[in-house]
Amino acid sequence: MKTLSSILLISASLITALPSFAADYTIKFSHVVAPNTPKGRAADLFARLVDERTQGRVKVEVFPNSQLYNDNKVLEAMRLSSSRTTGIIAAPSLSKFVKFSKKLQAFDLPYLFNDLDDVHTLIDSPLMASMTQGLDKKGLQALTVWDNGMKVFSVKGDKALKNAPADFKGKKFRIQSSNIAASMIEHLGGTPQKLPFKEVYTALGQGIVDGQENTWSNIHSKKFHEVQDFISVSNHSYLGYLLVVSNEFWSNLPEDIRHTMTVALQDATLANREYAAEADTSDRKKVEAAGFAKVVDMSKAERNSWRQVTSPVWAQFRDEIGGELIDGIKQLLGHK
Repeated sequence: MKTLSSILLISASLITALPSFAADYTIKFSHVVAPNTPKGRAADLFARLVDERTQGRVKVEVFPNSQLYNDNKVLEAMRLSSSRTTGIIAAPSLSKFVKFSKKLQAFDLPYLFNDLDDVHTLIDSPLMASMTQGLDKKGLQALTVWDNGMKVFSVKGDKALKNAPADFKGKKFRIQSSNIAASMIEHLGGTPQKLPFKEVYTALGQGIVDGQENTWSNIHSKKFHEVQDFISVSNHSYLGYLLVVSNEFWSNLPEDIRHTMTVALQDATLANREYAAEADTSDRKKVEAAGFAKVVDMSKAERNSWRQVTSPVWAQFRDEIGGELIDGIKQLLGHK
């Protein structure tokens, strides 16, 4: 398997002294997080790999922090675009695609994954193709999935979230636009509040919501820990991003260009996984060192308690996701 260092070395060796020409194709890569997050770093690497490997024929312009679109508007813009030379790539969270494929809700199920290795086993399996079926009918081409990491809970108050539902009662929690996440919060004892990512810091600071669920890289890069008192290391679900592009734009690219970009995406995905694993450790340490929020580890018994409390969510959404798919994922991951 390639390592990140080998990818960067190969990439550097592809730089030639050829004269510079205007790009034949321009791709605007829109995402909502900071450049120093796993997604932001992988997007920048992908842009560089494409530029080098196509020798400037394709120019990827990266727009972080919702500078171009937010995750809702970017999909609309992508589907409405008819240009064959200028395309849009976006990487919204998987929960944004539920309206196109109910099967993708499986990624939001609480405690489906023990760790990121479980996530990668699913993403790299044939089941993933079946989960993205239907996107093409909406004009979208699924390219790959990028990690952010496993989610933890933060809250403002006089104690950490450990006992459910007692510690959640009377508190509002920001969630993504996921009905499964909403049901999970309700079963834990709290009140869910769907808010765009860019509004989370203000909502936490002003007390519009009391807490939120997110990964270490997002908590650190957006400074959520500065307006929270406790972070419970629950690792209860996965936050990942589905990279998509207009099906029309992608299918009309020359075959050699499409192949080169596909390989660049594979290499950027490998790098993204390393970035996410690194952030899971380093960003947690940075949050702890900042001293604003106290980080509280949860015991196996406490996690199992949360697992039991949220288990009805699985039954509630089994028919929507597909019982056969859920059983297939559990078998794939070796879960009972």
